[in-house]
Amino acid sequence: MYEMHIAPDSSSGLLVWHVIAKQAGSSLCGQTVDRDADGMRTDRHCLPCMRSFQDLMAARADSPAEGRPDGLTA
Repeated sequence: MYEMHIAPDSSSGLLVWHVIAKQAGSSLCGQTVDRDADGMRTDRHCLPCMRSFQDLMAARADSPAEGRPDGLTA
């Protein structure tokens, strides 16, 4: 499972949404993210995080569904 959290972009310093695995301490792009940062807003997204997330979801969709008789992915 994944979460979205706001943190600065590593190259520009602008606040962007990062993708973080539920139990991880950093985002998919490697940026350290403060999970408790409240009140920040942005419409920008971290492109490396979004690309990694897209690749993860595509790989999951392509993998066979184990243990499901209908063959659907969970």
